[in-house]
Amino acid sequence: MRKLAILLVLFMSTAFAQTTCQQFLDDCSYYSCIEEEKQCGRTGYPIGFGKKYCLRFQSKQEKLSKSGQKWMKDVRSCLINGLEESPQNLSCKEFKSNAVALHVPCYVNSGYCQLSKKDKRAVIRIIRKSLWRPSLLIAGIRVLRMCH
Repeated sequence: MRKLAILLVLFMSTAFAQTTCQQFLDDCSYYSCIEEEKQCGRTGYPIGFGKKYCLRFQSKQEKLSKSGQKWMKDVRSCLINGLEESPQNLSCKEFKSNAVALHVPCYVNSGYCQLSKKDKRAVIRIIRKSLWRPSLLIAGIRVLRMCH
């Protein structure tokens, strides 16, 4: 009976851990919530990239057309939902790799290739400070290749 109680507590705590950030699935606060769970630090992916760029896109949304703004929201939703579906036991490094891998399909499937040239330029201006990172530069090249 005691073993059953322990298993039940472990199951409940695992199930709870998987849903604690679900209230933020369409909000940049999701990244702060994930940081509380993962503890990757201020330069780790949740805060150092995810939240940073989520907020940057949000603050620059007026630079995008209506369809560009819809694309931005769709990408945010795709990225956050992809992270939410990730295994819960990933290290910070694994979590970052998983998150970066989501960018290409999220950008393309949300309609990046169909954005106007003006919107594409605005997106590049928003993310250009991150393009020095090799993994993100490669992701950007993959997005551009998928558009042609």
